[in-house]
Amino acid sequence: MSSPRVSSSSGPSTRSLNALVRDKRGAAAVEFAVLAPLLTLMLLGTIELARAINIDRVFTQATDTTGDLVAREEYMGTSSSDAQTNLAAMMQSIKQIMLPYDSSSLSLGVMSVQASPTNASDTRVVWSYSFNGYSVPAKCATYALPAGLVAKGGSAIVVESNYIFKPLFTNIIPGWSGAVTWSGKSFHSPRNSCTDYVKGDNCSSLSC
Repeated sequence: MSSPRVSSSSGPSTRSLNALVRDKRGAAAVEFAVLAPLLTLMLLGTIELARAINIDRVFTQATDTTGDLVAREEYMGTSSSDAQTNLAAMMQSIKQIMLPYDSSSLSLGVMSVQASPTNASDTRVVWSYSFNGYSVPAKCATYALPAGLVAKGGSAIVVESNYIFKPLFTNIIPGWSGAVTWSGKSFHSPRNSCTDYVKGDNCSSLSC
């Protein structure tokens, strides 16, 4: 008796499955669909990082330039109102430095700080000016300066600054929770012995 013959040929379903496995059409589209979100995040992150670095550079320049402009002056004005006007004009120049970025997010505090004639560590505010709502200390308020910055009776111009950085892609890039506030500070030595707020103050010692 002959044994039953077993067919080695595949059925229609097996042939279809093999054909499907060998078919590479659409593979590139699938790979792109998987990688596209990651590539998009990398692109947006690179754009945002470059923008943040550039704005921070301009922000630092604005802070330093403010102090340099004030420290150049012998006095800010011939009267209190004149000093306010001149400082306001300087701030308009600083706003130009921030372009093309939003200058309304910039706030500055300008202070003249003077050391006691008998103690270089006893430093107090002589006058202060606020731009765009920055909180500044009042006259005679104690203000700590870095050690060795001024000698006894010496003076320094101090600029403190804030900038509210607003990412463009807050809702797209993970980790960005919204606006971030940057802070800056710069110290400047007056070209003269000090920078008076009003002409005629002659760097008079504070009586606090």
